[in-house]
Amino acid sequence: MTITNIQIALETSLNAITPAIATRWPNTRLIKVLPYQEVYFFHAPPVHNEYGGGLHRIDGLLQVSLFYELLKGKSEIMARAELIRLAFQRGSSHSHAGITAIISRSPYLKPMQEDNDKFILPIDIEYFSHIT
Repeated sequence: MTITNIQIALETSLNAITPAIATRWPNTRLIKVLPYQEVYFFHAPPVHNEYGGGLHRIDGLLQVSLFYELLKGKSEIMARAELIRLAFQRGSSHSHAGITAIISRSPYLKPMQEDNDKFILPIDIEYFSHIT
């Protein structure tokens, strides 16, 4: 449940961003109306600094990919990216059910991409959580 609670904490913070846009969560149907965002979680192996006990650290990456209409400029997608950067500032905490994920680095905007009728901007958000 630990990883699930980390994901819920981060998803809740993403959902709180206004104005809201459609979100495609893992293992859900494709969204056909633009704009929307897709969410992916990547987890590193747990870090155990000591033997015995349950104290360990979970590191991960929340990737939010923004999908906007192609050939409409970049101002809308960049405005949304800035809202995400503000919601996940370095050092901010996001909690659920007693588990806290802390943003370890400022969100990183990856290179923009074009795919058929979509303009895509992936954003990487690095986090960690100390688990006892």
